[in-house]
Amino acid sequence: MFNRKPQEGTFAKDAMDTNQQAKVKMVAQDAIGGNRIEDPNMRLRFEKYLGMPEVSQEQLKAYSDDYNNVLQLLRQKKIADAWQQLYKLAQYDSIDAGISGELANRIESIWNADKTNLQLSKANDRLRKDIDSANRNADFMSDDIRNKDIDYQRRMKEGTGTANNKQSTQPNGGVPMANQTGDGGAASSPSVDSVMGKLQLTEEYLTSLELKAKIKMNELKSQKLFDKTKDDFAEYITALYKSGNQREVILAAEFWRNIFDQGDYPVSMAQQVNDSLETARETQNTVDVFNHSLEQKDIAAATDRLQEAFMLNELHPAVLGLPRVKKRPIEVFTRTLARIQNMIEARDFTNLESTLAEMKNIAPDFDTTKPMAIVNAVKLESQLRLGKAKLAAQQGDLKQAMEEFQAAAEAWPGNPDLKDKALTFFNSQDVQTQSLTEFDRLVAEDNYRAIFDKQLYFAPAMKDDSKRQDQLKAEMEKYKTAETAIQKASLLRVNGDVCGAWETVELTIKDLPNDIKLNTLRADLAGQGAEFVSAINKARGAESRKELGYSLTWYAIAQRYYPASQIANQAMDRLSKQILSSGSL
Repeated sequence: MFNRKPQEGTFAKDAMDTNQQAKVKMVAQDAIGGNRIEDPNMRLRFEKYLGMPEVSQEQLKAYSDDYNNVLQLLRQKKIADAWQQLYKLAQYDSIDAGISGELANRIESIWNADKTNLQLSKANDRLRKDIDSANRNADFMSDDIRNKDIDYQRRMKEGTGTANNKQSTQPNGGVPMANQTGDGGAASSPSVDSVMGKLQLTEEYLTSLELKAKIKMNELKSQKLFDKTKDDFAEYITALYKSGNQREVILAAEFWRNIFDQGDYPVSMAQQVNDSLETARETQNTVDVFNHSLEQKDIAAATDRLQEAFMLNELHPAVLGLPRVKKRPIEVFTRTLARIQNMIEARDFTNLESTLAEMKNIAPDFDTTKPMAIVNAVKLESQLRLGKAKLAAQQGDLKQAMEEFQAAAEAWPGNPDLKDKALTFFNSQDVQTQSLTEFDRLVAEDNYRAIFDKQLYFAPAMKDDSKRQDQLKAEMEKYKTAETAIQKASLLRVNGDVCGAWETVELTIKDLPNDIKLNTLRADLAGQGAEFVSAINKARGAESRKELGYSLTWYAIAQRYYPASQIANQAMDRLSKQILSSGSL
């Protein structure tokens, strides 16, 4: 970042390069230490928390009592009573955020699933009664068929005896005619009633098997529904755990164990409960350390501890109940810290020194070693570049001199020696005449960018011309102003602040209306922040037409899109005073 060769490019040229931006940001973050939350969303939530009023101790005490009451009811196996108390916990919106109400709804859905299981159980009871009835019918039929078979065997025997007697009385030893008698015919085969009875018995048997199969299917459905309900509730507890709702994890796990009549938690749920208990304890201890550090005026250390407690559990009573007056020093410290990081990224090392001195008053324990090391390194690099430029100029290497001077300017744009060194590089009279003519032409064209590129070429030629020296200084200031604005806007856009980037260019372009790079960048940013830019333009148009109320409205709309807008805030203050001084709204 600080030891580049001139031909490797400049910081301004690399500002939009993602890798370079990442390197610069890493250097800035390392310089300020571990006092900033890296996740942008979490940092915004923490900054919002610092400005929020605390939850009263009375409300926290009432919630804690009701929470413990639910756990006590669960230990007494009064599940229904504990479930009703969840809706009471949900009313503590600033503490519970309605999660207990959602937990109550989940439990109610489990009980609705139990009703389905109860219906299946009742259906199985009816099927079992039908099976008993079928079995009884089968028993009766079996007895009847057996009796008929016995009667059939008896008649067979009687029919055989009669036939033998008749055979003995036949003349000529003829064969008896068994089918000629009615009794013999009846004894020769089973009755039709007996066959039909066996068919009915088979039907009753099949009916019994079918009913048993239905019972088994219902039992499988019931078990599957039970397992799904149980698993779904366990997954809900996991979701609570991952979202950082430790109190609700403990509560929901206790309901799970009571509802499903489990002696122990599953391994994963037990780990979640234990971790939630440990996190709650760790959060309380961290807040205690924060209070101690704050009492000792160790603001940087206190900031680290409060950020740690917030990320552990931002809904913990100790975090929610922290008074706003205690959070105020942390808020001032984090804002100043953000300014320091932005200054390092934007290479505004002149103002960085004064801000670091201010930070020592805000947080005496803040370590300024790394930021000051960056400042000193950049200053040294810039001075060394100027020395190389002077040496190259003395050796007649104009190109090398200009490259070194440009590198010095890019390393530290605010270096006060830049202007003075530029005036002493060259002494050639031939170059002086040509350079003055070209310089006057570029001034007339207001082409300060070309003047900046050739400043080492122009400076020696006007060493005795105070007027042109003043003009050169003015053109250098324009270039510095334009490049600083472009660099700042580019950094803001990379960080997602498109409105701030556009406003930075807009405020600068008032004094430099013909700058091509500024106008191009403004047009590009206007498209990305169209709603904010449109509101500003409408407000300005209305103000130019003396429609003060209409203009004030559009400035207010622009402020809503970008609360930090300098244009909108100043205009609203200005128009408000004009409207009030006019004596009419």
